[in-house]
Amino acid sequence: MSDEYDISITRACKLMGIHKSFFYYESKKDDSEVEAVIRQKAEITNEGFWKIFRLIRKDGYPWNHKKVYRVYEAIHFNKRKPLRKRLPARVKNPLVTPTHENVTWSMDFVTDVLQSNRKFRVFNVIDDSDRVAVAQKVAHSIPASRLIRFMEEIIWENGKPNNIRCDNGPEFISHEFQSWCKGNDINILYTQPGCPTQNSYIERFNGSYRRAILDAYIFRTLDEVRELTEKWMDYYNNERPHNSLNNLAPMEYRLARTG
Repeated sequence: MSDEYDISITRACKLMGIHKSFFYYESKKDDSEVEAVIRQKAEITNEGFWKIFRLIRKDGYPWNHKKVYRVYEAIHFNKRKPLRKRLPARVKNPLVTPTHENVTWSMDFVTDVLQSNRKFRVFNVIDDSDRVAVAQKVAHSIPASRLIRFMEEIIWENGKPNNIRCDNGPEFISHEFQSWCKGNDINILYTQPGCPTQNSYIERFNGSYRRAILDAYIFRTLDEVRELTEKWMDYYNNERPHNSLNNLAPMEYRLARTG
């Protein structure tokens, strides 16, 4: 306005209804360092605000949570919370560690993408008694019919469990899968909606597998996923120490228990 109508800044501010000091104000806040640290922590952890903030304070930075959150929101790092779907009520099944194998298996899916952006899933099964990885099956999609086929292959190789522990995913709650379990005298222990800790054995396994394989490599084909998964599963079962198993590998613990 000042340039176009050749009037003073004071006159232009009065016409716009703002104080002259507002026009000349320059913010002295320099949040570039805070922003850089937030981005660095987010790339490493992919966690929410409070995890990132605690990591920042752990590194000795003096900023309080209000300042960090202001910058965190300004760079749009705040994540949307997904809406919870209405799921059927489930009876709480306490997480009890069996004393023998094939009493209860925990199972779940993890999802990732190939370099071509095509999705794939990994069906993970572990034995609750000693955390042995019973099987890991990789496929582009795993509907109920394929899940049943995988279960038949796994049971043929490892024996049949008395119970399986799983969440309320569409494959597990399908009538086809429930009928198959009933026909094979397998009891399904569903976790309660919103309570992943009720299936914490497989949740921890999924996290270890994701960090070691899915987040560490870029895959071009499913065969590459299967090859690395098979190698990691062998390492996990036979070499990787487990805190809850007296720092023994799952198969070492099983052999020591039975021997």
